[in-house]
Amino acid sequence: MRTPDVVGNTYCSENLILGAKNQVIYISVIYIFLGITTIVGNTLILIALHKNTSLHQPSKVLLRNLVASDLCIGFVQLLYGALGISILQEWWQICHHLFHVNNIAASISITVSLWTITAISVDRLLALLLKLRYRQVVTIRKVYAVAMASWVIGISNATLWCFSLLAWKVLLGTKVAVCLITSAYCYIKTFLRLRHQHTQVVNNLRQPENQASRIDEIRYRKTVSSSLWLLLALLFCYSPFLLLVSFAFREIESNPSSVFITALTTTALLMYFNSTLNPILYCWRIKEVRRAVKDTLSCARE
Repeated sequence: MRTPDVVGNTYCSENLILGAKNQVIYISVIYIFLGITTIVGNTLILIALHKNTSLHQPSKVLLRNLVASDLCIGFVQLLYGALGISILQEWWQICHHLFHVNNIAASISITVSLWTITAISVDRLLALLLKLRYRQVVTIRKVYAVAMASWVIGISNATLWCFSLLAWKVLLGTKVAVCLITSAYCYIKTFLRLRHQHTQVVNNLRQPENQASRIDEIRYRKTVSSSLWLLLALLFCYSPFLLLVSFAFREIESNPSSVFITALTTTALLMYFNSTLNPILYCWRIKEVRRAVKDTLSCARE
């Protein structure tokens, strides 16, 4: 079994980049540009969430946790740009260290993003099922515990990567499967429940209390739609990399070719692009965040 040290030595080698220096330059420039964009965008979102007081606190904590993981990905993107520069300059020792730091940081951030997206889907389902009991059951302390647990799981996963690639792969597959199955179940359950409630409200729309229920339903649909967009964006960006890692793991364990490394780096670039895309989705789908971001930009200009 090959260890991460051996893989790192294979990645940081002159033979691997023969004939592919232009690709390394292009990818490094894109990584640096996206890294700066990701850091600026997610920092604005964190400031906006700090200023906003209308969002429900537990939901805001989960959203902050997701933004924090995306912000970390921004720094990972900058490190990948530096990794490309070290390869071009043939600084192999620096390249080796950057390779390990990048993979550890990325493993932590990606794990936090996956678990937080899943927690948001569970939170939206609980809000629908518990109704008035939701604020009693889903407390701020419990949500903070969930947020902290996501980082503990991420650090544990990264630690495992340092010792065994095979164990890391098994855990990665299990983690992705659990998150996707849980999120899919929550959204399907939410959709079916909303459709049932919509039918009941429409049939009794003339009653004032049902008109109020209809307004609450519309608001809730918007929050569910926003969290669903986040999940779909994550799936679109993450799937190519995860599929490549899963089905080409033997390539990683043996002697990866420059073509494979280019494909792996490109799909990783798409995966990290999710952290650049999320701030745009927040501003598009969450009106309160969009207003706070506009106010922050207006103050910065003054």
